[in-house]
Amino acid sequence: MINKSYLNTVKEVTDKIIDLRKKRKNIFCLISGPQGSGKTTFSSHVKSELQKNKLKVLVLSIDNFYLGKKDRKNLSNKISNLFLTRGVPGTHNLKLLKKVLKKFKSKKKNKFKLPLFSKGHDDVLKSKFINLNFPYDIFILEGWCVGYQGSSILRLKKPINQMERLLDKNLKWRNHVNQVSKKYASLIYKKSDFSIFLKIPSFNQVFYWRKKQEQQIPKKLRMNNNQLKKFISFYQRITMDLLKDYKKSFNSYISIDTKHNFRKLRFIK
Repeated sequence: MINKSYLNTVKEVTDKIIDLRKKRKNIFCLISGPQGSGKTTFSSHVKSELQKNKLKVLVLSIDNFYLGKKDRKNLSNKISNLFLTRGVPGTHNLKLLKKVLKKFKSKKKNKFKLPLFSKGHDDVLKSKFINLNFPYDIFILEGWCVGYQGSSILRLKKPINQMERLLDKNLKWRNHVNQVSKKYASLIYKKSDFSIFLKIPSFNQVFYWRKKQEQQIPKKLRMNNNQLKKFISFYQRITMDLLKDYKKSFNSYISIDTKHNFRKLRFIK
């Protein structure tokens, strides 16, 4: 909910990033939060505040790096057909994300065309791109699994929902997602200067908030309730891990209540 408290929190995050920039020329920031938590909107408000301070800001979502249907099909043939569904680590173009981060860190002038992924079409659109014009002062990467560093083998062995119990009996999907999550962490997340986790009350909120997001997609492309429940079951394990272990992976967090009210920025380390 956008109110005075929310805007104060945006200001707190903006002030922290500006303060960090006094020590370095550019800042790579992570904003992580479960589906529907409001991370995309929050990131855009932080961007607007930073721009008021004459800073050039790039905001991208981990969703901008999803693999297209063809690549996910290849992955499903090699490991598990669960990889046909986008979302988890392993279904992103990590090589492309590394390239964008490298261009940002170099501080050099460069124009780059980022392929556009359409959630409605669930595919990369070959004829459309996001035009990036480096250098930027700030790069904010936001996403539901951003900052996740993987789970223990012991935790992986126990199915977290019916989808895992019935469709991932051999643990191939879970194990690969976990291995790739650690790769994301070492190659991308550990290079961040500042990280924020948006802490929601519980995983139960995800369905209701994600359903609201679905209403923004053209009607013929929307998921119905059953499709949506199945879709978010792919996200459940990592979301619950992050809600449990966020203090181990982030510099700070912001609590959000069931009415979507944002609390103050709290520092962890």
